[in-house]
Amino acid sequence: MFLNGFLLASLFYFFTEKQYEKKVFTSLAQYVYAQMPEGSSSAIQEDSLLINSVHLIHRLGVDRLAIFGDRPVKGVKAEIIQPVGVDLMTAQGACGSHAYMLARLLQEMNVDVRIPQMTVDGQSAGHIIVEAKTSHGWVVLDGLSNAYFKKPDGMLAGFADVQQNWASYQQQVSADYNMAYRYESARYTNWDKIPVIMPLIKNVMYWTMGREETDSYSIRSLGLNKYGVFFNITLCAYLLVILFSVNVIIKQRHRRQDSTAAIKPEEPVHASVSA
Repeated sequence: MFLNGFLLASLFYFFTEKQYEKKVFTSLAQYVYAQMPEGSSSAIQEDSLLINSVHLIHRLGVDRLAIFGDRPVKGVKAEIIQPVGVDLMTAQGACGSHAYMLARLLQEMNVDVRIPQMTVDGQSAGHIIVEAKTSHGWVVLDGLSNAYFKKPDGMLAGFADVQQNWASYQQQVSADYNMAYRYESARYTNWDKIPVIMPLIKNVMYWTMGREETDSYSIRSLGLNKYGVFFNITLCAYLLVILFSVNVIIKQRHRRQDSTAAIKPEEPVHASVSA
């Protein structure tokens, strides 16, 4: 009974938080849509949607980072669950928070995203950005730096474009841009984070998906809706507990029926009376 009550309470909590967070990002998405230019081509509309999203996330995050950057928020929610809603409120994760906020917003607008960790001065995971899938390929977006890059044809550029011609693309960044973020290389998933398990998953994906798809696969993008993930896990656990409880009840009922059937009433003894 305690376990059932705990799981039900957890389901209610995760569901309400999931719905609240979704409504927040839905409102942000509606704001971005309202800023869209009219009468342009679909490709320009697509890029404008991404650019406006970068500007919005940067504007929301920069002031919060100034306030909470040196005053981190502690607690179970901020340190264990780590929902994107906390990033949206505090931006205390710097580039990580901006990347998660931007990616979550784009997901709300049905844009496929992945979250690469950029190599900086030879060190892996020195900076985190977002890549969004468009009709003309994956493009790079940096919420913390309020940065994106345009190719000569006016379309947004991808990681390889910027990497191969950084000397040219660096002319597009703002004066306060950290020039160490020069797109040396990136990884999309840290396959060494959990020994044995993660490398095993990677090898299975190599076999089923291919090396190129696996190397560019971003696991982080799957868990941006933390409350949704926790809700689904808790729901599965609750259903397993229910099935187990029903199975126990059925077995106990069968045992009671068997024990009742084994105990038969004694037959009455009839004494013979001689005449």
